[in-house]
Amino acid sequence: MDEGALRQYIAKVIDVDNEVYSTRMASVFCMVLSALLWWIPLLGPAVAGYVCGRKAGSMVKGMFCALVSGAVILLAVKGMSALVLGHGGYPDIPADEAAAALSGVVGKTADYLQMFFTEGTASLNFTSLGILMVFGGVGGILSRQARKETAFLIRLGATEGSPRPTARSAELYRMDKDMGFKSFDDCIATQRMTTNENRDTGADRSGRKEEMPKTQERKPVVTTVQTVTSTVSGTASAAKNKEEGNPFTDILERSDRKAP
Repeated sequence: MDEGALRQYIAKVIDVDNEVYSTRMASVFCMVLSALLWWIPLLGPAVAGYVCGRKAGSMVKGMFCALVSGAVILLAVKGMSALVLGHGGYPDIPADEAAAALSGVVGKTADYLQMFFTEGTASLNFTSLGILMVFGGVGGILSRQARKETAFLIRLGATEGSPRPTARSAELYRMDKDMGFKSFDDCIATQRMTTNENRDTGADRSGRKEEMPKTQERKPVVTTVQTVTSTVSGTASAAKNKEEGNPFTDILERSDRKAP
């Protein structure tokens, strides 16, 4: 893949503000929040599911994204538990007892993993997965309701119309992107500088226009061209030209001979 195309793809994945509703980003949010908040009974999965549904945009999409994200989290925990908690006796003993038997970095990891299990058992906590799906649907319902209310208000004329999109220059400025100038103040200063230069140019032009009538008021110079006609005697001029080595001597002699 081209380096430029790869950068564009990464920027598209990271830039989540350009998409109002996205099942892809809803699943990502759900997995991250579930991994961070699963240890809070009821409230952690509820928050993760609600955010997932709001980002998904509908009840069905919210519940589906929550189910997929929760399943991925639990499968990952199941695989890591076999590696980490297995040193403490899991699955023959409950996950919390296996975690208590471990210490160090392995023990810290085991303490994190045992939060995904039902207390006192070696079974994963599927109740939290159900809460995740329910609140994913609730978030989706509220997201769809918000769209319906906005469309209804626009049809009633409660607003002046659909909101205009923000100018791209303002969006770039908000995201601290490179716009060719550091800030809008620099842009305004440059505009003022250009305006002043145009004013000076206009002043010079007006000054030139004022000077033009003065130039026209000058008296015209009269040039007199005098035409001098010389009559050259054929023989005398021919002889003189021949002595001076004039190349037109022969022509003058022939013209004199032809004359009547």
